[in-house]
Amino acid sequence: MQPASPKQSKVISMDRTDFRAAKCDKCGAKLYPQSLLEPHLSRHRRRKRWFNAELRKLQYTFSHMRDIA
Repeated sequence: MQPASPKQSKVISMDRTDFRAAKCDKCGAKLYPQSLLEPHLSRHRRRKRWFNAELRKLQYTFSHMRDIA
């Protein structure tokens, strides 16, 4: 494999197909191809549900600590 010369542009060609990027509005990630955007967004939603569940547990614990004291 030849090292890339500085004059060559950094383009990824795959079977002479151009891939358009999809940009995530939440984190700004660029995803190739666009079909990966929906699984990426579902991970955001799953992480948010997990975070909210953990936050509810903490709020419950703190409220009971206040009641005990």
